[in-house]
Amino acid sequence: MSAKPKAKVEVTGAETKAKHRAALAPDLPDLCRSIFEGSRLPMAMVTGARHIVRYVNPAFSQIVGKSADELTGSPFAEVMRDGCVLFLDRVYRTGEAESHSEPGHSEEHPLYWSYEMWPVLGADEHPVGVIFQVTETAGFHQQAAAMNQELMLRAVRQNELAEVAEKLNARLQREITERKQMEEALIRSEKLAVTARLAATMAHEINNPLEAMTNLVFLLSPLQTSPEAQRYIAALEEQLKGLSRISTQMLKFYRDINRPTDFKLSEVLHDVLNFYRPRAEGQGVAVREHIETEGTITGFRGEIAQVITNLLLNALAATSIGGKVMIHLYPAPPWLCEVHRHRGFCLSIADTGSGIDPQHRARIFEPFFTTKGEKGTGLGLWLCAGIIDRIGGSIRVWSARRPGRSGTCFSIFLPTGDATSTPARRRYEQ
Repeated sequence: MSAKPKAKVEVTGAETKAKHRAALAPDLPDLCRSIFEGSRLPMAMVTGARHIVRYVNPAFSQIVGKSADELTGSPFAEVMRDGCVLFLDRVYRTGEAESHSEPGHSEEHPLYWSYEMWPVLGADEHPVGVIFQVTETAGFHQQAAAMNQELMLRAVRQNELAEVAEKLNARLQREITERKQMEEALIRSEKLAVTARLAATMAHEINNPLEAMTNLVFLLSPLQTSPEAQRYIAALEEQLKGLSRISTQMLKFYRDINRPTDFKLSEVLHDVLNFYRPRAEGQGVAVREHIETEGTITGFRGEIAQVITNLLLNALAATSIGGKVMIHLYPAPPWLCEVHRHRGFCLSIADTGSGIDPQHRARIFEPFFTTKGEKGTGLGLWLCAGIIDRIGGSIRVWSARRPGRSGTCFSIFLPTGDATSTPARRRYEQ
């Protein structure tokens, strides 16, 4: 009985390479394999005197541009340059590890290669293979240099953009501030224009009954023979003249066409205080005056009377029952005359009221700003400041809100004779 012929078994190239990789298993433990597989450095293992490739990790496959299946089973000389093979021969022959760096010699590798090799020992302590590890290549070096350069360029660009953004932000803030100031100025201008038109209308409508009242007082004056009645009629005539002047000037939007005259501040103070003293007594507020000088100045008597009246009425409105209002007229101290570059007098009107809130002090001289609600127009102090400034004087304010020591004091500097008309703000800057 003849034996049956054995079936022919074909072994493919893939199976052969798989067997080669399997043959490496005893020489490459699982722990080493897992370390090599996860390493970012290119690594390969060769065996025998011909340095046959038995293992390559993914990083090595990437650097040479071939898969592990294509490399396994091939001589290392077909994979890398001849210089590497010479060093592999020496490591395989001596059993001593070596490290090398060599310059590139082609356009593909213009810089250098750096690699390390160490022997794989067999059971008899003789080398059976070599492990090859690339520590640096031209590509790695170029990528690192390019990355560093890109990072530096980005940092410089980021700093430039930050500076540009900062400048743009500062410019934007300035433009926003200027726009807000322009809007506020337009609003104030519109308010002033509306007020001017309203004042002109009021002046036209008030003048007719005012002229009739003036004529009636003139006719009434000869019929009153008592001195007290004559004083009241004289005070009434003075107030009617002031009202006529205010209506004619349209709340100061129209300059007085009359020429300034010399008059005594003490006389204006007496007239205003005598007129409003009954009102103060009715409120339970004591009015005290301390007049050290006559205070002759050059200006419009009616305007100064208007300033004193506004400040006095504000003081009375801020003072409660039992409080006091103090009026003091005295020669200006030398330092204040030096600031204004002119001799003059000081008039202070102080009260024991509740004081001005600190956040409102900087705005009390602005037009239409008021803390009286619907009772105030916000024009009184603005008009006072304008009148004082036109004659070369200045007005200052102090205020306190401490319990038991609260109050407000307005101090006015009034120059004597022909004072300069330079605005007070400009003089203080000088």
